[in-house]
Amino acid sequence: MLRDVPDFLSPERPFAQSAAKGKIIVITGGGTGVGLGIARYWIAAGAAGVVISGRRKDKIDSSVISLEELAAGKTKILGVQADVAKEADTDALFAAVKKAFGRAADVVFANAGNVSEVMPLHKDANANWWKVFEVNILGTHNTAMSWIRSQENPDDPVGTFLATNTDASGLVTPGLSAYAISKLAAQRYIESLDAEYPKLGAFTIMPGVVPTDMSAAFPIPKVTDKAEQTGAWALYLASGRGDYLKGSMANVHWDPEEMEEYKEEIKTNRLLRIKYSPIFGLEGGNGLQGLRK
Repeated sequence: MLRDVPDFLSPERPFAQSAAKGKIIVITGGGTGVGLGIARYWIAAGAAGVVISGRRKDKIDSSVISLEELAAGKTKILGVQADVAKEADTDALFAAVKKAFGRAADVVFANAGNVSEVMPLHKDANANWWKVFEVNILGTHNTAMSWIRSQENPDDPVGTFLATNTDASGLVTPGLSAYAISKLAAQRYIESLDAEYPKLGAFTIMPGVVPTDMSAAFPIPKVTDKAEQTGAWALYLASGRGDYLKGSMANVHWDPEEMEEYKEEIKTNRLLRIKYSPIFGLEGGNGLQGLRK
């Protein structure tokens, strides 16, 4: 069974088309898998520009061709080779965006990610283990900072910044320490962006179970998800309707219509952010007694 975009998040919805109209979106890790699904959805919604980047030039070039065919001249497509772990590459990426479109991007989706081979810690080379952090954390930071610095007023940035996350960020799984820890840190990073830049919409999205090259190493259940679902949620969050989730994580399996009924509770109680158990004073706790309540 393959789960698809729900009717509420259809690209034909007025709020979706209004949010995409005139917008430029940059998608790192955009040449394959989830990134390509995000690009296809934003084209369907009528975005002005879709920019995909990735380390492998051949993948980017072939994906640009397929996206241009889909866009049929209605959306400008740009492909840029870039390694998000290198600041010079992300700087060059957003410089290319400004050169092609005459201005900075409106929306950025940090989708580039890395996962090491599942194995015990002592069997994995330290450099391989750390490389996961270089892509998932440093890469997200490079992407965000290069984009912000490309804006007209970097001291007061605007727009929407999204990052792909995973259920694994909340688990302690043998053999996946680098991936889980880096993704947990990535969520905290999004919360930091939200705290530092009030005019910026910063979110993380869990894309569900999408069969990709990266997920090939894991058992795939019978029920999977279309990559376009992540693109649909990205547009929902970028539209302003999802502002109650700023700094928070969202999952493509959730029902946004139902969530909107509880948006004040979600926002006020920061329900979809990382929280310690209330034992620390700064968190309003009272030592271990807070755990007994």
